[in-house]
Amino acid sequence: MNSEERSSINVIDALRANHDDLQEFFNSLTEEEWKMSSACEGWRVQDVFAHITSNLKQFADPDPPVDEQEQLDAEQAMEALVTPRKDWTPEELVEEYYKYFEPALNVFSSLLEEPTASIEQQLSDLGTYQLRWLPYAFCFDHYCHLHHDMTAPGGPIERDLPSPDDLRLAPGIEWMLAGLPQMCSKDLTTLKKPILLRLTGPGGGEWILHNSDESELIQINDNSEQEISAIITSTSHDFVSWATHRSSWEDHCTFEGDMEYISSLIGSINII
Repeated sequence: MNSEERSSINVIDALRANHDDLQEFFNSLTEEEWKMSSACEGWRVQDVFAHITSNLKQFADPDPPVDEQEQLDAEQAMEALVTPRKDWTPEELVEEYYKYFEPALNVFSSLLEEPTASIEQQLSDLGTYQLRWLPYAFCFDHYCHLHHDMTAPGGPIERDLPSPDDLRLAPGIEWMLAGLPQMCSKDLTTLKKPILLRLTGPGGGEWILHNSDESELIQINDNSEQEISAIITSTSHDFVSWATHRSSWEDHCTFEGDMEYISSLIGSINII
């Protein structure tokens, strides 16, 4: 996909498509499957779902702020929302999900409109983002947890899911690339020569990762005429897995160019 094609995708439509897939999945679960250990360490399948629905609830009907939570990093904050729901039944979690999904979509739609869209907000230790990015983050969340944490081969449950397409996958990829500089730059200090990230299949494209300005954060641009030293290639679907350290990049990526250089960098890509 090129940038024009990506910009034509309606992120709210993408959220609905990922919602439909998730809904079909959780409606098919048996009592035993809800209790299975997911690919998220320490979380059952129902805990992963509790994470999804608790985040939706926070956007639709936020809890009063608690001073202690301001000190939590992103993963601690996620756990803090899941922990009170560990004793909930799957039926209670599903009820919460349905209660808050549409209200959350209304909030997300409002975040896409100016002047709100350009307002910046700190997201714990993940960085500072314009509010328009939050619906994209939820597309990533829905897709990643369904396809890589709860269903095989990464997760425990065998299900035939709809094939990935641009609508379901591209907004999540955009969020990952928007987040990569703020989440990973501190570990990518050796990025001295530009590299090309080539993602194939639905949601794919080509991006240059570089730090030509030697600034605090690396930069990511659409592919240009900039000279590169190496190329990383994988499918977009697999990128969601290896770039979040759910699987090894060695199982999914091919390289061209300076192999020693790219091998020293790729393990530092870890998107939450």
